[in-house]
Amino acid sequence: MSTGPDPKTPDSRAPDPTPAEQRLDAEGMRLLLEVSRRINAERDPESLLAAVVDSLVSVTKADRGFLMLKEGAGLRFAMARDRKGRPLEAAKFRVSESVVKEVAETGETRLIDDAASSDAYHARLSIINLSLRTILCVALKTGRGILGVIYVDSNAITRRFSERDVPLVEAFAAQAAVSLERVRLEQAEIERDRMRRQLETAAEIQQTFLPSTFPEVEGLSGAVATVPALQVGGDLYDVIRFPDGRIGLVVGDVSGKGVPAALFGARLLSDVRYEALFHDDVAGTLAAVNDIVARRSTRGMFVTLLYAVYEPAAHAITFGNAGHLSPYVRSATGEVSRWEDGVGLPLGIVPG
Repeated sequence: MSTGPDPKTPDSRAPDPTPAEQRLDAEGMRLLLEVSRRINAERDPESLLAAVVDSLVSVTKADRGFLMLKEGAGLRFAMARDRKGRPLEAAKFRVSESVVKEVAETGETRLIDDAASSDAYHARLSIINLSLRTILCVALKTGRGILGVIYVDSNAITRRFSERDVPLVEAFAAQAAVSLERVRLEQAEIERDRMRRQLETAAEIQQTFLPSTFPEVEGLSGAVATVPALQVGGDLYDVIRFPDGRIGLVVGDVSGKGVPAALFGARLLSDVRYEALFHDDVAGTLAAVNDIVARRSTRGMFVTLLYAVYEPAAHAITFGNAGHLSPYVRSATGEVSRWEDGVGLPLGIVPG
């Protein structure tokens, strides 16, 4: 049976704070409320980072303050300031990497008093080489995980961090983490809105590349439309009027979706129109466009394309299919079939 003192007895309790310590605690709470209002009012990411570090240094009365954010598998310095609010040069971003890494991984606060001689960290040369007397490092934690760490240190003999500083700085870190996450989400929403507006504009521009009506040709009627899966995409079509009265019809699909496919398709329409007028026949046009796409293709992009030319005088259609869906054909009797013959490789797979 243990004979040690009962932890609930008055003898084992921590001594009550002195009046001076109570005044310090009250002052700390006042500062915490003040800086909480300040950082909650910030909306700009850089201004928020500066406000967090300046407030941290003010609350702790440290020599230097750093804020590091997680980036990939490591940490990057997001803000570094001295006690006068001046930015620190990159050459002065010297902190105890071992302490920072440990806090970022575990989320546990680290307080090292008289760091250069601390038994617990005596073997850590990074601390000894910095000649620090006090280090306090706290994780920035939210419900989503650890965002990074805040870190203060001091060489001043008159300012040494103690366990009494830990709750205040942890409370500050919790408030700072919430503000950082809020601004990060706000910026993400702003970026989404910007991208949404750009996509809407891109969709409007893409529609100008595609004909909205079918040309009036005796003995021929038609309609055209496209409904992209996203706001913009790689679906394309065109109607080409030849000087001799023939009508060319292009229907295609660029691999992929979104803006890259739309841009690729817009340029392709120009290429098809030019080559169709230059070569004057279906086979020559598709061969020429295939070589263009094969030379230009990046990231393995290719195009499926159906190209057909209608000759009103002969009431005949010549077509070539480069990997696209076979078209349906409805005869005058109402019978429906598919042009399955002549389906070749998509454009851009193999040159020549």
